[in-house]
Amino acid sequence: MELMEHDGPVALVRGVTFRVVNKCPFPVWPAAAPNAGHPVLAGGGFLLPPGQSRRVSAPPTWNGRFWGRTGCNFTSTATNHHGNAAAACLTGDCGGRLACNGTAGAPPATLVEVDLHEDQSKGSSYDVSLVDGYNLPVAVWTKPPTPGAAAADRKCVIPGCAKNVNAVCPPELQVTAAAAVVACKSACVAFGTDAFCCRGAHGTAETCRGSAYSRVFRDACPAYVSYPYDTAAAAARCYAEVYVLTFCPSRWGAGADRVAQA
Repeated sequence: MELMEHDGPVALVRGVTFRVVNKCPFPVWPAAAPNAGHPVLAGGGFLLPPGQSRRVSAPPTWNGRFWGRTGCNFTSTATNHHGNAAAACLTGDCGGRLACNGTAGAPPATLVEVDLHEDQSKGSSYDVSLVDGYNLPVAVWTKPPTPGAAAADRKCVIPGCAKNVNAVCPPELQVTAAAAVVACKSACVAFGTDAFCCRGAHGTAETCRGSAYSRVFRDACPAYVSYPYDTAAAAARCYAEVYVLTFCPSRWGAGADRVAQA
């Protein structure tokens, strides 16, 4: 798929650039929410048609998360039973708004968690988390830092999934629309128990060791964090001026080499 750069307003700050790419065969509405004390990027959300990309600028010490929304329709004026705007997106909705303006998305949604550091010796860290569930595959890597570099450093690449999680999602975790599975809840989101959410008596790495449900995520997406104390998927720690976030990075099972070359 040929990618087209989409020009549009971005946060007017210097530091790091996130290149957000949509290789899905359908529109994605990327969104970003900062942690406390950090600015909202690109209004917090925007439309990204298939085959297009957009550059979003961030301060060199920004902390927060990115996710993709699917099946959105922002033309409706419907409200829910609380009188608030009804969900505009099938997955990842943020109060029915196109620009989330810092509001976190509704789970389940695949999250890219980012912790930037200005000090190159410390490196910035990032991971892809399914702790709140899954809706889209996403890959993250650093843009090659020097001209002529063939690809991102392998340790800086978080590849996409080996399987379509929605296709293997247990029925009790499925989110459906028009008879199709559009997202897969985590066990914590679905059942809310301390054991699945790793809290209370289960709030340590020793007492929270995952479940059959988190292993479904682990099998499909080995590089993603599948539950809160998942140590098998370590966060990448790489300093760069450009980070690439790609939704639907490749066909299921394609390796990190192909992803990093994209």
